[in-house]
Amino acid sequence: MRIIALVGLMGSGKSQVGQALARRLGWTFADTDAEIEARDGRSIPAIFRESGEADFRAVERAVVRGITKRRRMVVATGGGAVLSAASRRLLYEAGPVFYLRVPVEVLAGRLGADPGRPLLGDDSYAALERLSAERETLYADRTIPVDAAAPVDRIVDEILGYLADARRRVRVDLGPRTYEVRVGIGALALLGVDLHGLGARGRVAVVTHRALARRFGEDVTAALEAAGFAPHVMAVPMGERAKSLQQAGRLYDALAEAGLARIDTVAALGGGVVGDLAGFVAGTYMRGVRLVHLPTTLLAQIDSSIGGKAAVNHPRAKNLIGVFHQPALVVADVETLRSLPPRERQAGLAEAVKYAMVLDAELFGVLEGQENAAARRWSAQQAEEIVFRCASLKARVVETDEFEEGPREVLNYGHTVGHAIEAALAGRYVHGEAVAIGIRVEGQVAVRLGLLASEEARRQDALLARLGLPVSLPPGPAGPLLDAMRLDKKRRDGRIRCTLPEGIGRARLGVEVSETLLGEVIHACQESS
Repeated sequence: MRIIALVGLMGSGKSQVGQALARRLGWTFADTDAEIEARDGRSIPAIFRESGEADFRAVERAVVRGITKRRRMVVATGGGAVLSAASRRLLYEAGPVFYLRVPVEVLAGRLGADPGRPLLGDDSYAALERLSAERETLYADRTIPVDAAAPVDRIVDEILGYLADARRRVRVDLGPRTYEVRVGIGALALLGVDLHGLGARGRVAVVTHRALARRFGEDVTAALEAAGFAPHVMAVPMGERAKSLQQAGRLYDALAEAGLARIDTVAALGGGVVGDLAGFVAGTYMRGVRLVHLPTTLLAQIDSSIGGKAAVNHPRAKNLIGVFHQPALVVADVETLRSLPPRERQAGLAEAVKYAMVLDAELFGVLEGQENAAARRWSAQQAEEIVFRCASLKARVVETDEFEEGPREVLNYGHTVGHAIEAALAGRYVHGEAVAIGIRVEGQVAVRLGLLASEEARRQDALLARLGLPVSLPPGPAGPLLDAMRLDKKRRDGRIRCTLPEGIGRARLGVEVSETLLGEVIHACQESS
């Protein structure tokens, strides 16, 4: 959603509504007629009089073409902009198009005999009736109709309500801690509206790192300021080094310096690391303040931002010090995924395969059937579908086991070996890549134990490879990986336990796996095998 366009007959209020809507969103406003006059150097009546309507429409098409390349803009189009099929297509591709619909008699009363409207002629009512009949089909094509005879504020509320409802919603039902995950294209634009819906007011600490602040900070702060919030952007280092008590302490200082109170909000803008750190700080500052997740990676959108787990690292272990602190809201804007490096975008797909293997055979089929398997080639609509499906599955699991007391272990598939790979081969693989290899290894363990059919394991491995994920380990002894698994938090009574698939879409929890079997499978899954 780069822009929001308004179409309709002259006098329908596109400029007034557009300016009010832009103020509510913290976006800029553009009027195609005004841009035409600025570009041509003549008024619109002068262009019609001196050059004719055909020349005017050519300039109009060029202006629409340029305006649809911009972003964060509300655009009021001229009444005849829809006459060009090319212009209509560009507007539809750039974002939602709202048709401001007004009865002809109301339009005639608004316009009267306006000499600045060259198409009205001497009989404005008859001209408007004719234009309405000629253009109604074009105005209504692929647009969202709005009753524009209403007051401006009511029209803007209706448009914002439509945009809010157009996002896909996942409810995480946890009684008094219930919240929603809102998934959509351009979903961050409505952040200020969303927070008002929660009853939030006052200050918002946006925790992020500098690169993300440069990419999305302006969008987020503009949305917050337009809704009356006071945002404070707080940058933290990139990578796992940010997840420390020392960095948490710096954030406590920054929150206190900014004057954040218990009624205020911490917003985590970033991936899993930012979400972990901000969630930990939000859960412990003043014994807990409102937390909102704004995940910008695929992994965070489908997994880590949902469920309330937050932790920082300790020299002795990763995620050793943590809390359960559920967010008040998760806003997953799939447009943010476009900014990810290709490797990071691909890595997040490992979690999607995990969900499919242990919870949802239908999702597995969806992933297999993607025409463009690699995430870097997905359309925004494809990404939205995958994020929504995975978020729905994560919500279902969290609802049954909020505090990770048992059933939530289903989400550990691939992670026993994956975490060991991260620990033993530090820096070689990002998290999703390690999990993908872990899924392959643990899938083979399930085959050896008679839980998973060989053909289903082959389908799984083929899907991982088609999605651009690694499925083999480098050559080397299995000892370091086994050592890391002995320290895994999922280990019980001195034994390694795994979540293993019993078929595509279902799993068995807490399966005890011998170190001998794990060592054999690890060797079988190495690159030289």
